[in-house]
Amino acid sequence: MNVAQFKSHRLTDPIAICGDRVYSICNQHGLFPDSEGGHVPGEMWGVWNHPIKLLDGFWFGISDALQGAPRWLSEARECRAYPAYVEFEYRFDALTIIRQDCAPDGVEGMLVTLIIRAAQPFDVSLHALFRSDLRPAWLGERAGMRDDQDGTELVDASARCVFTDAANPWACVVGADLAPIRASTGNLWAVEHTPGQGTSVHFVYRVRAEALADDGGYVQTVRFAIAGSAASRNEALTTHRRLLAHHEAWRAAKQAQCNAILETSQLITPDTTLNQAAAWSKLINQMFVREVPGIGRGVGAGLPEYPWWFGIDPAYATLPMLQSGQFELVRDTLRLLRSQSERHNPGEPGRVIHELSTTDVVFNVGNMVETPAFTRAVHQCWLWTGDDDFLREMYPFCRAGLLDYALGAHDPDGDLCPSGRSIVETVEMHAGFETVDVAAYTWDALVRLADMAWIVHPDDDAKKLRNSLADKAAALARCIRESWWLEDEGLFADVRARVPEVERTLAELEQKAREEEWLELRQEHFEAARRRFAPYLARYADAPRDVDLPWLLRHWVTLCPLEVGIATPEQACRALARLQSEEFCNPWGMYLHPDRHDVMSINTGLLALAAARYGYADQALAIVSKLTRAFSYRTPGAVSEALPGDWCFLQLWSNVGLVSPAIECFLGIQPRAAERTITITPNLPTTWDWAEVRRLRIGDTHFDIRIERLGADYRVRVSGDDRWRIESPCRIERGALGDPPEHSADRRSPCSG
Repeated sequence: MNVAQFKSHRLTDPIAICGDRVYSICNQHGLFPDSEGGHVPGEMWGVWNHPIKLLDGFWFGISDALQGAPRWLSEARECRAYPAYVEFEYRFDALTIIRQDCAPDGVEGMLVTLIIRAAQPFDVSLHALFRSDLRPAWLGERAGMRDDQDGTELVDASARCVFTDAANPWACVVGADLAPIRASTGNLWAVEHTPGQGTSVHFVYRVRAEALADDGGYVQTVRFAIAGSAASRNEALTTHRRLLAHHEAWRAAKQAQCNAILETSQLITPDTTLNQAAAWSKLINQMFVREVPGIGRGVGAGLPEYPWWFGIDPAYATLPMLQSGQFELVRDTLRLLRSQSERHNPGEPGRVIHELSTTDVVFNVGNMVETPAFTRAVHQCWLWTGDDDFLREMYPFCRAGLLDYALGAHDPDGDLCPSGRSIVETVEMHAGFETVDVAAYTWDALVRLADMAWIVHPDDDAKKLRNSLADKAAALARCIRESWWLEDEGLFADVRARVPEVERTLAELEQKAREEEWLELRQEHFEAARRRFAPYLARYADAPRDVDLPWLLRHWVTLCPLEVGIATPEQACRALARLQSEEFCNPWGMYLHPDRHDVMSINTGLLALAAARYGYADQALAIVSKLTRAFSYRTPGAVSEALPGDWCFLQLWSNVGLVSPAIECFLGIQPRAAERTITITPNLPTTWDWAEVRRLRIGDTHFDIRIERLGADYRVRVSGDDRWRIESPCRIERGALGDPPEHSADRRSPCSG
């Protein structure tokens, strides 16, 4: 499957080249302008080796062989994103210069290859300028990390430059496989001037091509490596030598890794854009892996702003990662979150942290929504992997989080709806009310914890606990369907609270805003909260003041009861109709709030999944198509955090809408790997007559599964381990699938504008 994405317009947009240790962010010209704002202001682009930054950037230029100032390669003709590397093409008079950036996994460095081509022999000077900025990542100062002035040392006859920080063991080494004709260091610049305490090295190489290459032109290749270490200069030097000595082997390993990702759980449908987007979502999942010695390994959330670890982002992304066959990423991430949560929340067992920097600092010890969402993710991992040992390992933490922390310490009225912060980060949704996302996810977690209990406990204990959890889930289901539903609105409420609670909270927020005691509470935030509560304050003017009441604020989380399947079919039908109206959506997707016209990939993807889970396949596909319309809009291969192309240009949870509606609902695949059972209940959109997934990873094996429409019914064709039980209301045929019907190979894909 050819998934390359090419872009030749708006090349000031960003792109990333990522390994699990080092990544680089530049624009699609291959330049490194300072990023705007950010957690580390102006510094989120460049080359990073968490917990430190290595370089502000690197730049290449060409001049005559004997003299002349360089003309820097500042305008690419095209940017090409391939699975294993990113390529920039430049034209310089009669020369074509191709730059290929590759960041292998398992090494603290990256590779840059320059290929210079011409129709005639050439003799030119190649200039390479590297600008260091050895500094800590976000919150490093809280961990005792202090940035100092960078210095340089030329080694190996000036073939390599070692950057070091005056106050720390941090180091970065740069150089090529070609000896330079000269090298200079100091406060040197190419295209951009960047702030900070960095310094530069400027190498000049003589590059000649006098013999015809096999393709009839004249070609010369120069290979560079960038290596770093937060521990020592010697480590960085050793890594640099390894990268240059085995340059092609590292690139081949990266390509093999990407090929394996693409060939596993390959979604193939009549919608070729969806196929491409789903394939790239798998590659981007891998790009988000951050490994930091002494902390752990797991997927981050977004680039450039959120390369570190979060509690909620992987909780949403777990299901599509499992459906994409990336079991190890899920297990590594959940283990990291559990271990770091236990470490940073020792007095609140089971509470899941919200945000952990790569400098080993927790910024937020946990929002309530993360705890039940974590239990859901663990259960989903077990369903797909069948890993009983992993389930037993994680179960005590999940049980403590749900029963002791959420429903024990934070449910004082005993209605099974814990009070605490929502995923929606507005002042009223973080004010300590009961929120609908927490309520819906708590119900989901109770159901899943009951299923998990059978594996962990002896039969008698499991039966008692399961019955207790089932009773709680049933009571909470009734509460959500009856007490959170607003019949006249056709929607679920955002929060439940007593009138005095709301009045008191608004008064406290107004006081904080006036006194400016809370950095994140500006006056407009309070005014927005007051506007959202105002209609229901009027509505409840004569209501009992000692009763929890539903308050519709119209945040996107009102869809959460549909997402988890707790709404009745009638409630879902009405809610979906309103949530897809112009009040809540535009052509790109679903608003965060009707008064705040920001559209995000996560709520749009969850809206598609909710529609699909209630059987509305055509509606779900229409919503998915909004996501795929934004595919490669800003960054080749990616769907941005905000649609069509804003905020983080790579976002982990964009995978939800690109993968899960198709796998779980259109193809209808739901496994229980530990029991070697797959249930297949297809529901294709009316415009599709078929869909399939190749090498779908479930448990310790793989399956090919194709759904074909047969009039009003379906035929399910399955190829895989015959010892597994396939359950379906449709006709089942087992055996090799052959080629997809009416399926043509994917072609070179230019990015949309």
